[in-house]
Parts: sequence; structure tokens; C-alpha cells
Amino acid sequence: MDFIKTYFTAEKNESLLFMLMGVAAIAFSAYALVKWSEPFYKGLAIPLVLVGIIQIVVGGSVYFRTDKQIADLEKLYQTSITDFKTQETPRMDMVMKNFSLYKKIEIAFVLIGIMLIVFAPSREFWLGVGVGMLLQGAVMLTLDIFAERRGTVYSEAIQKL
Repeated sequence: MDFIKTYFTAEKNESLLFMLMGVAAIAFSAYALVKWSEPFYKGLAIPLVLVGIIQIVVGGSVYFRTDKQIADLEKLYQTSITDFKTQETPRMDMVMKNFSLYKKIEIAFVLIGIMLIVFAPSREFWLGVGVGMLLQGAVMLTLDIFAERRGTVYSEAIQKL
């Protein structure tokens, strides 16, 4: 049963990191817009703020539901391993399927960011958008790769029951 707490505790920790990164991205954007107010920073702020909001919302929802989720799943596991497996398998199948979609979106963010950096280096606003997309896409992709690996380990533990 330790695998439940291990998986969800790591998810909760990463969700806290998501929230902190979102707050930092939005705070930096606000600071940069007030301090420098140049087209580059206006462009940079768009993906930083938009993805930062997503990071805060998703991170917050995972962070604040995790303790109850751990308690509920541990109780279900103790009551009926079969019911636990029946409930968690399709949920984790969906979680793992979603990672495939998330990675495609994040890779697209990285590639579009690189394209904007390469093809619009003299257009400061679009250069800023490109840098912001590259940064946020790379960060989110990295974090989701780790989350996907944890999900794989957890899913495999469920299947071994």
C-alpha cells in the first residue's frame, strides 16, 4: 500500500512546484511590463501569464485534492483490492492517455517558440512570444515527463495486484 502514498505524495509535491512556477511567471511578467514596458517583454508576458494561470489552477487542484484522494484510495485498498484495481485502472489509463496529448501540445509550444525566435528575431514582440513559449513549453514538458514516469510506475503496481 506504500505505492499509493509514494505516488500521490510525489504528485502533490510537483503540483506545489507547478503553482510556484505559475506565480513566479506571472510576477516576473508584471515586473517586466512595469519596469521595462518594451515590446519584447509584452510578447514574453503573454505565454508566461497564460501558462502561469494554467500552472496555478492545475497545480492547485491537484495539491488540494491529493490528501483526500490518498485517504480514500488507501481505505478502498484495505477494504477491497479488487475494487481498488477496478477503480484505479481506468482512471490511470485516462491519466496516461492525457500525458500523450499534453506532450504534443508542449512540444508544439517549444517548436513554435523556436520558429518565432529564428524567423522573427528583429520583431521584438514576436521574439518575446517565442522565448516565452519556448520556456513554458520546455518547463511543462519536463515536469510532465517526470509525472508520466511516476504514473507508469504506479500503474504497473496496480496491475501487479
